[in-house]
Amino acid sequence: MPLSVPHRVHFAVALFAACLLLAPCARAQQPQQSLKLDRIEFKGLERVKEPEALEKSGLTVGQTVTIDDVEAAANRLLESGLFNNLSYKIKGTTDKALLSFEVVERKWTMPVSFDNFVWFTDEELTAAVRRKLPAFDGTAPEAGGVTEQIRQALAELLSERKIEGTVEYTLSENPSTHKVEHLYSVKGPGLRVCKITYAGARAIPEEQLVIKSGGIFDNDYSRAYVGGFVESNLLPLYQERGYLRAAFGPPKVAPEASPECKGVAVALTVDEGSIYVWDKATWEGAEGLTAQELDAALGMKNREVANVVKIAKGLGNVRKAYGRKGYIAARVRPETEFDDSARSVSYRFQVTEGPQYYMGDLVINGLDEVATNNLRGRWRLLHKEVYDEGYVEEFVKKGVAEFQRDAAHAGNPLPALKVVSQVKPDPDTHLVNVTLDIKPDTTPPMAKPQ
Repeated sequence: MPLSVPHRVHFAVALFAACLLLAPCARAQQPQQSLKLDRIEFKGLERVKEPEALEKSGLTVGQTVTIDDVEAAANRLLESGLFNNLSYKIKGTTDKALLSFEVVERKWTMPVSFDNFVWFTDEELTAAVRRKLPAFDGTAPEAGGVTEQIRQALAELLSERKIEGTVEYTLSENPSTHKVEHLYSVKGPGLRVCKITYAGARAIPEEQLVIKSGGIFDNDYSRAYVGGFVESNLLPLYQERGYLRAAFGPPKVAPEASPECKGVAVALTVDEGSIYVWDKATWEGAEGLTAQELDAALGMKNREVANVVKIAKGLGNVRKAYGRKGYIAARVRPETEFDDSARSVSYRFQVTEGPQYYMGDLVINGLDEVATNNLRGRWRLLHKEVYDEGYVEEFVKKGVAEFQRDAAHAGNPLPALKVVSQVKPDPDTHLVNVTLDIKPDTTPPMAKPQ
């Protein structure tokens, strides 16, 4: 007989759930019609292949189903995490029905990283995930059930190999790319780092690198942690010596069961490269300060070793120099230009100075009127004068101390004072209002050494 079943459209899981809640009341009044599936098709598939979508639905061709069964299949497809939304239509006759799903796939854009599965290569882990998710290519949707299916696939792999451990999932920032990724790791025994080697280390002895690696030894092995530790703690050792292109390769790790080491052994390779010397700096967008003033603040000299730590400190001084001229929002973005033939490096600094700020109101709280006027008279930054960002700290350290000393000499000693400064720039008027909250210092004095 001809099939007359209206198609039901589900644009989101929430709407689908609402249909399920309403369905029992409507269907309790009449028996459901059965239909035999002669064909099942999917429209809108891109990454996902039809056999995978069919498997997720739980339906098979030739199966006799009711509308409840079709709705349950649609629900399974949504819960798989592969699709953002879907609709379906049923055509044909009860003994020869065509079920057509129209789907919108989730976008797979976020990288997946395997952290500390030391028993497997990344290729083996990828193959294990593809057994459950054939569409897997090293990425996954930002949200949805796919992440749980990946976790289950990895857990099944551990179980197959009789490896003890629990697979854990988290969103994490990659220390190298600084992009958020899906991170999978194992929590369990036998992952303590007990040995580490650095192949290629010459400028810095391998023994010194091992000594500096205490943070790695203090934790169970984690590829993400080791990568972040190396970048934050070991790479600067090279960069401050002028090895600006030094790089550590990805860690190689293997279970270790020797008498000296029962856990894992980590091996890293370092490509030190060459020492670079400083050539020059160019300042693009700088108007409030001259190139000579900026070079002086940076403090780098021609042909000296290009010490990244010193350069970073010099950039801090550049920002302070701008702050003393009222450019309190100035930003400096460095770009490096290497001359490999001369083993030298030049820096091109993109400067965004922002507006120049001026002194606004000075408010002093916590003193009587006479003392307040006395202290205010010592403040040298006049209203609407170019704001000096460093002056507040200097005044708190020196001006207040002189104020207390003069009061003591005049026979009006004051208790030890604690000064808390608040600086509030107004982006509309470009005025900086300063508040000094002054109160007795109740901090206990430090004990003198015996």
